[in-house]
Amino acid sequence: MLTLSCPSCGANVDFKSKASLFAVCSFCKSSLVRHDMDLEKIGTISDLIDDMTPIQIGTTGTFSNDKFEVIGRLKVGYADGYWNEWFAMLGDGRVAWLAEAQGFYAFCYPFFDVAPPTKASLSVGKTVDFGKKGIYEVDDIRDCKCVYSEGELPFNAQQGRASTSVDLAGFEDEMATIEYAASETRVFLGAYQDFDAFQFKNLRHIDGW
Repeated sequence: MLTLSCPSCGANVDFKSKASLFAVCSFCKSSLVRHDMDLEKIGTISDLIDDMTPIQIGTTGTFSNDKFEVIGRLKVGYADGYWNEWFAMLGDGRVAWLAEAQGFYAFCYPFFDVAPPTKASLSVGKTVDFGKKGIYEVDDIRDCKCVYSEGELPFNAQQGRASTSVDLAGFEDEMATIEYAASETRVFLGAYQDFDAFQFKNLRHIDGW
């Protein structure tokens, strides 16, 4: 783990993953970009309106044979609502994402084996061939933006970061996501899983649950 000092308040800022390039200071809420051993403040994250999620930084769980720990969060907003994307680190140092939307949970991994299609070529109902991983069908396309971030993340996640999110469905519970942002396109493949199957630990306490 790498620990650096926040340039705004001097508090410790931890980076558990080598893939993390962005962090939010837990004390002063400064949004910070890592340049090797230095941190640059690029803004401040405003307070979050509680969305009653039981997941939090430090929650652990299991997907397939992979044990993971949540180390960051990206809250994504769109015209009709929002969803959470939790950045996770696996025991062997690999990273993945836990998506949480309207009571559904999916765990997905970065995918680099096939070049993603252009955004202009996609529409609902179109199919995308991911090679050995199979063919997926576009379920949904929506423009969105980052409304909140915390912990550490592998890219600059300032509030207002705009992107287009494309959700695709595969065989049975398989899913894929393509994110088109200004400076990068990211592809993830994974599957949906029931909440209890994750065997979560260190969940946030919510009164009444």
